[in-house]
Amino acid sequence: MKKPVLSLLLLAAYSHVSQAEGLYGSIKIQSVQQDLADALLTSPRVNNRIVSPERNKDVGGSVALGYEFIGGWRLESEYTIKQDSEFKSYWAPFNANVNNMQVSSKRLMFNAYKDFPLTQSLSLYAMAGAGVAHINSEGYQSNPSRRFANNTQNNFAYNLGVGADLKLTRQITVGTGYRYVDMGKVETGYNTFANRINARDEQLKGKLREQNLYVEARMSF
Repeated sequence: MKKPVLSLLLLAAYSHVSQAEGLYGSIKIQSVQQDLADALLTSPRVNNRIVSPERNKDVGGSVALGYEFIGGWRLESEYTIKQDSEFKSYWAPFNANVNNMQVSSKRLMFNAYKDFPLTQSLSLYAMAGAGVAHINSEGYQSNPSRRFANNTQNNFAYNLGVGADLKLTRQITVGTGYRYVDMGKVETGYNTFANRINARDEQLKGKLREQNLYVEARMSF
């Protein structure tokens, strides 16, 4: 009689722990792969699209503060540290006049997570979020003396992802995941150098996107 009662008590206690409600803090270390899609040099005298730049890869991180609800839902605010990327592209079709676009970005996102338990300690999750990306863009053409002016933007951003969590203790959870981030259209200011007709009418433009593979440590308060 004692064993079934003890088993039920342990199961109830573990279930309460796994569905605990409250605040948590999170740290992510992530690989960062940024792309400048649909890269363009806008100029009244250039009709051809330029060759798209290669991807920029780096390591980054983020911190978050969130709230976990009973039922497997979590809401959090996340700050992603500044990421610097450099994209080189060329006029098509002759790969002439290298255009170097330098982009610095950081984000404040509001994310929602839904957990899908597999065992008492292991779960999968899906996530989605939206927020603001603060972006600075500048660059140069051919050499650093031929610069495009700096331009600052606050863009709408969104992210989608999936992952897995492992609960180690009542307070500590570790996990890993993947997410895709879209930070919208980015552009430099106009050229500060004198072009062929001595006009200030050229810019570098593109769509800034990011992919992350990350590991996470989360602590409940």
